[in-house]
Amino acid sequence: MAFLRTILLITGLLLCGNAFAAQTQFSVPMDYRLIRSVLINQLYTGEGDTARLWKDGKDCSFLDLSNPQINADNGQIKIENQVHAKIGLQLGGKCMSVLAEWHGILQTWQQPSLDANGSVLSFPITQTLAFDHNGKQLAIKQLQDLINKAVQSKLADLKIDLNQSRGDIIKTLLPFIDPADTETLQDTVDSLRFKQVKAGKQALSLNIGFSGFKPKHPALQAAAAFNADELQQWQTHWRQLEQDLENGLNRPPLDQQSEADKATLREILQEAGVAFDQGLTADDIADHDPVRRFFNDSWDKLAPLLRNASKQLPGAEGLRYLTLIAATDLMYELEAISKPLGLEISANGLRKLARAYLAHQAGLR
Repeated sequence: MAFLRTILLITGLLLCGNAFAAQTQFSVPMDYRLIRSVLINQLYTGEGDTARLWKDGKDCSFLDLSNPQINADNGQIKIENQVHAKIGLQLGGKCMSVLAEWHGILQTWQQPSLDANGSVLSFPITQTLAFDHNGKQLAIKQLQDLINKAVQSKLADLKIDLNQSRGDIIKTLLPFIDPADTETLQDTVDSLRFKQVKAGKQALSLNIGFSGFKPKHPALQAAAAFNADELQQWQTHWRQLEQDLENGLNRPPLDQQSEADKATLREILQEAGVAFDQGLTADDIADHDPVRRFFNDSWDKLAPLLRNASKQLPGAEGLRYLTLIAATDLMYELEAISKPLGLEISANGLRKLARAYLAHQAGLR
Protein backbone atom coordinates (compact mmCIF):
# COMPACT_ATOMS: atom_id res chain seq x y z
CA MET A 1 0.00 0.00 0.00
CA ALA A 2 2.89 2.40 0.61
CA PHE A 3 3.69 2.27 -3.11
CA LEU A 4 0.12 3.16 -4.03
CA ARG A 5 -0.07 5.97 -1.49
CA THR A 6 3.10 7.54 -2.79
CA ILE A 7 2.01 7.23 -6.43
CA LEU A 8 -1.19 9.11 -5.62
CA LEU A 9 0.71 12.16 -4.48
CA ILE A 10 3.77 12.14 -6.72
CA THR A 11 1.84 11.41 -9.92
CA GLY A 12 -0.60 14.15 -9.02
CA LEU A 13 2.12 16.71 -8.46
CA LEU A 14 3.73 15.86 -11.80
CA LEU A 15 0.47 16.14 -13.68
CA CYS A 16 -0.76 19.35 -12.11
CA GLY A 17 2.05 21.36 -13.68
CA ASN A 18 2.68 24.77 -12.20
CA ALA A 19 -0.77 25.43 -10.73
CA PHE A 20 0.04 26.37 -7.15
CA ALA A 21 -3.15 28.12 -6.23
CA ALA A 22 -4.72 27.75 -2.82
CA GLN A 23 -6.79 24.90 -4.23
CA THR A 24 -5.51 22.48 -6.89
CA GLN A 25 -7.27 19.51 -8.47
CA PHE A 26 -5.89 16.88 -10.80
CA SER A 27 -6.97 13.54 -12.23
CA VAL A 28 -5.10 10.29 -11.62
CA PRO A 29 -5.97 7.19 -13.68
CA MET A 30 -5.70 4.04 -11.56
CA ASP A 31 -5.28 0.98 -13.75
CA TYR A 32 -7.43 -1.99 -12.69
CA ARG A 33 -4.27 -4.09 -12.53
CA LEU A 34 -3.10 -1.82 -9.74
CA ILE A 35 -6.38 -2.29 -7.86
CA ARG A 36 -5.93 -6.04 -8.30
CA SER A 37 -2.46 -5.74 -6.77
CA VAL A 38 -3.91 -3.85 -3.80
CA LEU A 39 -6.63 -6.48 -3.39
CA ILE A 40 -4.10 -9.32 -3.45
CA ASN A 41 -1.87 -7.58 -0.92
CA GLN A 42 -4.78 -6.93 1.42
CA LEU A 43 -6.72 -10.17 1.13
CA TYR A 44 -5.40 -12.82 -1.30
CA THR A 45 -2.36 -13.70 0.78
CA GLY A 46 -2.56 -17.49 0.51
CA GLU A 47 -0.62 -19.68 -1.88
CA GLY A 48 -1.48 -19.01 -5.50
CA ASP A 49 -3.26 -15.71 -4.69
CA THR A 50 -5.91 -17.43 -2.57
CA ALA A 51 -8.13 -15.78 0.05
CA ARG A 52 -9.71 -17.98 2.72
CA LEU A 53 -12.79 -15.91 3.47
CA TRP A 54 -14.21 -18.31 6.03
CA LYS A 55 -13.38 -21.54 7.85
CA ASP A 56 -14.49 -23.42 10.91
CA GLY A 57 -12.10 -24.09 13.75
CA LYS A 58 -10.81 -27.36 12.30
CA ASP A 59 -10.79 -26.69 8.55
CA CYS A 60 -13.68 -29.07 8.10
CA SER A 61 -15.55 -26.27 6.36
CA PHE A 62 -14.06 -23.43 4.36
CA LEU A 63 -14.63 -20.95 1.56
CA ASP A 64 -11.71 -19.97 -0.68
CA LEU A 65 -11.53 -17.40 -3.47
CA SER A 66 -8.60 -17.24 -5.87
CA ASN A 67 -7.26 -15.64 -9.06
CA PRO A 68 -9.32 -12.39 -8.96
CA GLN A 69 -9.84 -10.68 -12.31
CA ILE A 70 -10.98 -7.05 -12.33
CA ASN A 71 -12.57 -4.95 -15.04
CA ALA A 72 -15.32 -2.38 -15.44
CA ASP A 73 -18.98 -3.04 -16.16
CA ASN A 74 -21.46 -0.20 -16.65
CA GLY A 75 -19.82 2.22 -14.23
CA GLN A 76 -19.00 -0.40 -11.61
CA ILE A 77 -16.00 -2.61 -10.86
CA LYS A 78 -16.59 -6.27 -11.62
CA ILE A 79 -14.46 -8.87 -9.85
CA GLU A 80 -14.48 -12.51 -10.99
CA ASN A 81 -13.07 -15.19 -8.67
CA GLN A 82 -12.56 -18.92 -8.71
CA VAL A 83 -14.42 -20.50 -5.76
CA HIS A 84 -13.60 -23.62 -3.76
CA ALA A 85 -16.03 -24.34 -0.93
CA LYS A 86 -16.69 -27.19 1.48
CA ILE A 87 -19.25 -27.51 4.25
CA GLY A 88 -18.67 -30.34 6.70
CA LEU A 89 -19.40 -31.46 10.23
CA GLN A 90 -16.83 -32.62 12.77
CA LEU A 91 -17.95 -35.94 14.31
CA GLY A 92 -15.78 -38.31 16.32
CA GLY A 93 -12.61 -36.58 15.25
CA LYS A 94 -13.51 -36.93 11.58
CA CYS A 95 -14.82 -34.41 9.09
CA MET A 96 -18.12 -35.59 7.62
CA SER A 97 -19.27 -33.82 4.46
CA VAL A 98 -22.63 -32.14 4.75
CA LEU A 99 -22.32 -30.84 1.20
CA ALA A 100 -19.96 -32.07 -1.46
CA GLU A 101 -17.06 -29.76 -2.24
CA TRP A 102 -18.12 -27.13 -4.72
CA HIS A 103 -15.99 -25.45 -7.38
CA GLY A 104 -17.27 -22.55 -9.39
CA ILE A 105 -17.05 -18.88 -10.22
CA LEU A 106 -18.15 -15.89 -8.17
CA GLN A 107 -18.77 -12.50 -9.74
CA THR A 108 -19.26 -9.35 -7.69
CA TRP A 109 -20.22 -5.88 -8.85
CA GLN A 110 -18.86 -3.11 -6.65
CA GLN A 111 -19.61 0.60 -6.83
CA PRO A 112 -16.62 2.94 -6.23
CA SER A 113 -17.74 5.34 -3.50
CA LEU A 114 -16.27 8.20 -1.46
CA ASP A 115 -17.04 9.02 2.14
CA ALA A 116 -18.46 12.43 3.00
CA ASN A 117 -15.03 13.78 3.91
CA GLY A 118 -13.37 12.62 0.69
CA SER A 119 -10.73 10.67 2.58
CA VAL A 120 -11.79 7.05 1.97
CA LEU A 121 -12.35 5.31 -1.36
CA SER A 122 -14.34 2.10 -0.87
CA PHE A 123 -16.04 -0.48 -3.06
CA PRO A 124 -19.36 -1.64 -1.55
CA ILE A 125 -20.93 -4.67 -3.22
CA THR A 126 -24.15 -4.13 -5.17
CA GLN A 127 -24.62 -7.61 -6.67
CA THR A 128 -23.19 -11.14 -6.45
CA LEU A 129 -23.56 -14.08 -8.80
CA ALA A 130 -22.18 -17.60 -8.30
CA PHE A 131 -22.29 -20.41 -10.89
CA ASP A 132 -20.44 -23.62 -11.66
CA HIS A 133 -18.00 -24.11 -14.52
CA ASN A 134 -20.86 -25.24 -16.76
CA GLY A 135 -22.58 -21.90 -16.30
CA LYS A 136 -25.31 -23.24 -13.98
CA GLN A 137 -26.20 -20.78 -11.24
CA LEU A 138 -25.57 -21.92 -7.66
CA ALA A 139 -28.77 -23.33 -6.16
CA ILE A 140 -27.49 -24.52 -2.75
CA LYS A 141 -29.04 -22.06 -0.30
CA GLN A 142 -26.70 -22.85 2.61
CA LEU A 143 -23.65 -22.26 0.44
CA GLN A 144 -25.14 -19.18 -1.20
CA ASP A 145 -25.87 -17.68 2.23
CA LEU A 146 -22.29 -18.41 3.31
CA ILE A 147 -20.88 -16.79 0.18
CA ASN A 148 -23.02 -13.69 0.60
CA LYS A 149 -22.07 -13.29 4.25
CA ALA A 150 -18.35 -13.93 3.79
CA VAL A 151 -17.99 -11.84 0.65
CA GLN A 152 -19.87 -8.87 2.08
CA SER A 153 -17.61 -8.81 5.13
CA LYS A 154 -14.31 -9.37 3.31
CA LEU A 155 -14.35 -8.15 -0.29
CA ALA A 156 -16.24 -5.02 0.70
CA ASP A 157 -13.36 -4.17 3.06
CA LEU A 158 -11.19 -3.24 0.09
CA LYS A 159 -10.50 0.46 0.47
CA ILE A 160 -7.90 3.16 -0.05
CA ASP A 161 -7.80 5.37 3.03
CA LEU A 162 -5.98 8.69 2.81
CA ASN A 163 -6.20 9.00 6.58
CA GLN A 164 -3.95 5.96 6.86
CA SER A 165 -1.79 7.06 3.92
CA ARG A 166 -0.76 10.56 4.91
CA GLY A 167 2.01 9.44 7.23
CA ASP A 168 3.55 7.26 4.52
CA ILE A 169 3.38 10.08 1.96
CA ILE A 170 5.13 12.51 4.29
CA LYS A 171 7.73 9.91 5.24
CA THR A 172 8.50 9.30 1.55
CA LEU A 173 8.86 12.98 0.62
CA LEU A 174 10.41 14.32 3.83
CA PRO A 175 14.02 13.40 2.93
CA PHE A 176 13.84 15.72 -0.08
CA ILE A 177 12.24 18.72 1.61
CA ASP A 178 14.06 21.56 3.34
CA PRO A 179 13.29 21.42 7.10
CA ALA A 180 11.86 24.95 6.85
CA ASP A 181 9.16 23.62 4.49
CA THR A 182 8.13 20.68 6.66
CA GLU A 183 5.03 22.48 7.91
CA THR A 184 3.99 23.35 4.34
CA LEU A 185 4.38 19.70 3.32
CA GLN A 186 2.33 18.59 6.34
CA ASP A 187 -0.46 21.07 5.57
CA THR A 188 -0.52 20.04 1.90
CA VAL A 189 -0.73 16.32 2.67
CA ASP A 190 -3.36 16.93 5.35
CA SER A 191 -5.45 18.74 2.73
CA LEU A 192 -5.46 15.85 0.23
CA ARG A 193 -9.02 14.82 -0.60
CA PHE A 194 -10.69 12.55 -3.13
CA LYS A 195 -13.08 14.76 -5.08
CA GLN A 196 -14.66 12.37 -7.57
CA VAL A 197 -14.32 8.75 -8.69
CA LYS A 198 -15.54 7.06 -11.85
CA ALA A 199 -15.06 3.54 -13.17
CA GLY A 200 -13.90 3.91 -16.76
CA LYS A 201 -13.35 1.17 -19.31
CA GLN A 202 -9.59 0.81 -18.73
CA ALA A 203 -9.01 2.48 -15.38
CA LEU A 204 -10.57 4.04 -12.34
CA SER A 205 -10.46 7.83 -12.70
CA LEU A 206 -9.77 9.67 -9.45
CA ASN A 207 -10.03 13.42 -9.03
CA ILE A 208 -7.84 14.54 -6.13
CA GLY A 209 -7.59 17.98 -4.60
CA PHE A 210 -5.12 19.59 -2.25
CA SER A 211 -4.11 23.00 -0.97
CA GLY A 212 -1.09 24.45 0.71
CA PHE A 213 1.33 25.30 -2.07
CA LYS A 214 1.40 29.03 -2.75
CA PRO A 215 3.10 30.68 -5.74
CA LYS A 216 6.38 31.66 -4.11
CA HIS A 217 9.64 31.60 -6.01
CA PRO A 218 12.39 32.56 -3.56
CA ALA A 219 15.88 33.21 -4.79
CA LEU A 220 17.86 30.03 -4.31
CA GLN A 221 21.02 30.50 -2.31
CA ALA A 222 24.23 28.98 -3.62
CA ALA A 223 25.16 25.67 -1.96
CA ALA A 224 28.79 24.84 -1.27
CA ALA A 225 30.44 21.97 -3.11
CA PHE A 226 30.51 18.61 -1.35
CA ASN A 227 33.57 17.79 0.71
CA ALA A 228 35.23 14.37 0.54
CA ASP A 229 33.19 12.88 3.41
CA GLU A 230 29.87 14.06 1.95
CA LEU A 231 30.79 12.73 -1.48
CA GLN A 232 31.67 9.33 -0.01
CA GLN A 233 28.29 9.15 1.77
CA TRP A 234 26.49 10.12 -1.43
CA GLN A 235 28.37 7.55 -3.52
CA THR A 236 27.47 4.83 -1.01
CA HIS A 237 23.77 5.58 -1.45
CA TRP A 238 24.17 5.88 -5.21
CA ARG A 239 25.77 2.41 -5.43
CA GLN A 240 22.79 1.05 -3.51
CA LEU A 241 20.47 2.71 -6.03
CA GLU A 242 22.39 1.08 -8.88
CA GLN A 243 22.06 -2.30 -7.16
CA ASP A 244 18.33 -1.78 -6.61
CA LEU A 245 17.90 -1.04 -10.32
CA GLU A 246 19.87 -4.14 -11.27
CA ASN A 247 17.71 -6.26 -8.97
CA GLY A 248 14.57 -4.67 -10.38
CA LEU A 249 15.58 -5.47 -13.95
CA ASN A 250 15.52 -9.16 -13.02
CA ARG A 251 12.02 -9.08 -11.51
CA PRO A 252 8.58 -8.73 -13.16
CA PRO A 253 7.53 -6.68 -14.97
CA LEU A 254 10.91 -5.12 -15.81
CA ASP A 255 12.40 -8.54 -16.60
CA GLN A 256 10.29 -8.44 -19.78
CA GLN A 257 12.16 -5.39 -21.06
CA SER A 258 14.51 -6.09 -23.96
CA GLU A 259 18.21 -6.51 -23.29
CA ALA A 260 18.80 -3.35 -25.34
CA ASP A 261 16.44 -1.36 -23.09
CA LYS A 262 18.10 -2.72 -19.97
CA ALA A 263 21.54 -1.81 -21.33
CA THR A 264 20.32 1.72 -22.06
CA LEU A 265 18.95 2.10 -18.52
CA ARG A 266 22.28 1.00 -17.07
CA GLU A 267 24.10 3.41 -19.37
CA ILE A 268 21.87 6.33 -18.36
CA LEU A 269 22.34 5.56 -14.66
CA GLN A 270 26.09 5.42 -15.11
CA GLU A 271 26.07 8.77 -16.94
CA ALA A 272 23.90 10.22 -14.17
CA GLY A 273 26.41 9.09 -11.55
CA VAL A 274 29.25 10.86 -13.35
CA ALA A 275 27.24 14.05 -13.94
CA PHE A 276 25.97 14.15 -10.37
CA ASP A 277 29.45 13.67 -8.91
CA GLN A 278 30.63 16.59 -11.05
CA GLY A 279 27.67 18.71 -10.01
CA LEU A 280 28.24 18.00 -6.33
CA THR A 281 31.96 18.76 -6.32
CA ALA A 282 32.82 21.23 -9.12
CA ASP A 283 33.72 24.76 -8.05
CA ASP A 284 32.78 26.50 -11.29
CA ILE A 285 29.49 25.29 -12.80
CA ALA A 286 27.77 28.56 -13.70
CA ASP A 287 28.09 28.23 -17.48
CA HIS A 288 28.33 24.45 -17.86
CA ASP A 289 26.02 22.89 -15.31
CA PRO A 290 26.57 19.10 -15.57
CA VAL A 291 23.19 18.25 -14.01
CA ARG A 292 21.16 20.31 -16.48
CA ARG A 293 23.32 19.05 -19.35
CA PHE A 294 22.76 15.45 -18.29
CA PHE A 295 19.00 15.99 -18.10
CA ASN A 296 18.85 17.47 -21.59
CA ASP A 297 21.20 14.91 -23.16
CA SER A 298 19.59 11.84 -21.57
CA TRP A 299 15.89 12.64 -22.04
CA ASP A 300 15.77 11.56 -25.68
CA LYS A 301 17.08 8.14 -24.63
CA LEU A 302 15.02 7.87 -21.45
CA ALA A 303 11.62 8.90 -22.86
CA PRO A 304 11.19 5.83 -25.14
CA LEU A 305 12.05 3.56 -22.20
CA LEU A 306 9.42 5.23 -20.03
CA ARG A 307 6.85 4.84 -22.80
CA ASN A 308 7.58 1.12 -22.93
CA ALA A 309 7.49 0.81 -19.15
CA SER A 310 4.15 2.63 -18.95
CA LYS A 311 2.58 -0.15 -21.03
CA GLN A 312 3.65 -2.76 -18.48
CA LEU A 313 3.52 -1.03 -15.11
CA PRO A 314 -0.02 -0.75 -13.69
CA GLY A 315 -1.10 2.79 -12.97
CA ALA A 316 1.81 4.31 -14.92
CA GLU A 317 -0.19 6.41 -17.38
CA GLY A 318 1.54 9.49 -15.99
CA LEU A 319 4.79 8.27 -17.52
CA ARG A 320 3.22 8.44 -20.96
CA TYR A 321 2.22 12.03 -20.30
CA LEU A 322 5.79 12.97 -19.36
CA THR A 323 7.34 11.34 -22.43
CA LEU A 324 5.36 13.65 -24.73
CA ILE A 325 7.11 16.72 -23.32
CA ALA A 326 10.45 18.01 -24.61
CA ALA A 327 13.32 18.05 -22.13
CA THR A 328 13.42 21.84 -21.80
CA ASP A 329 9.64 22.05 -21.28
CA LEU A 330 9.67 19.18 -18.79
CA MET A 331 12.49 20.86 -16.86
CA TYR A 332 10.37 24.00 -16.64
CA GLU A 333 7.37 21.99 -15.38
CA LEU A 334 9.42 20.16 -12.74
CA GLU A 335 11.05 23.35 -11.55
CA ALA A 336 7.66 25.04 -11.27
CA ILE A 337 6.80 22.28 -8.82
CA SER A 338 10.07 22.17 -6.92
CA LYS A 339 11.00 25.87 -6.64
CA PRO A 340 8.35 26.63 -3.99
CA LEU A 341 10.24 24.08 -1.88
CA GLY A 342 13.63 25.61 -2.63
CA LEU A 343 14.83 23.15 -5.28
CA GLU A 344 15.78 23.33 -8.95
CA ILE A 345 17.16 21.00 -11.63
CA SER A 346 20.78 22.07 -11.38
CA ALA A 347 23.98 21.22 -9.58
CA ASN A 348 22.98 23.73 -6.92
CA GLY A 349 19.56 22.11 -6.52
CA LEU A 350 21.14 18.65 -6.40
CA ARG A 351 23.45 19.72 -3.59
CA LYS A 352 20.52 20.94 -1.54
CA LEU A 353 18.47 17.82 -2.21
CA ALA A 354 21.37 15.42 -1.61
CA ARG A 355 22.33 17.10 1.67
CA ALA A 356 18.74 16.96 2.89
CA TYR A 357 18.54 13.28 1.96
CA LEU A 358 21.87 12.39 3.64
CA ALA A 359 20.87 14.28 6.79
CA HIS A 360 17.57 12.44 6.89
CA GLN A 361 19.29 9.06 6.46
CA ALA A 362 21.77 9.91 9.22
CA GLY A 363 18.87 10.76 11.54
CA LEU A 364 17.40 7.29 10.99
CA ARG A 365 20.51 5.55 12.31
